[in-house]
Order: sequence, then structure tokens, then C-alpha cells
Amino acid sequence: MTDYEKHLKATIRHGTRTQDSLNPQKYRYVNAFNDLPADNTHIIAIVLFRFRENSDGKPISNNYIVTAYQKQIR
Repeated sequence: MTDYEKHLKATIRHGTRTQDSLNPQKYRYVNAFNDLPADNTHIIAIVLFRFRENSDGKPISNNYIVTAYQKQIR
């Protein structure tokens, strides 16, 4: 996936986003690409949206990608 970091960023910015039914802070992003290796057609990224408090007690977003992978979807 290192060679496809731009694709991963595009997936997060422009891909289809669905919320996990069991964890409302977890989202799945999917986006199609034509130039992935090994007949893969999509990049899938799982993202968690978390919050923590700063020194003033105000929430600060702490969002991060848990995993990302390529998959063949017809």
C-alpha cells in the first residue's frame, strides 16, 4: 500500500462512506481505481473517529485509519 498512498487519500476524500452498525465511530470508505495490481479494483479503508480533551476540557478530534487494503470487487 505504500506505493498507493495517493489512492488511499483519494479514497478517504472521495470514496463512498458507510457507518458501522455496531460501532457508530467506525466508518468504511470504498473507492474504485483502474491501476491497482493483481486484478484489484478497489481500495477499502477503515477509519475510527475519536475525541480526546485538551487542557481546557474541550474536545479535540483524533481520527485515524485503522487498516486499508486492496480488493477485487465486481
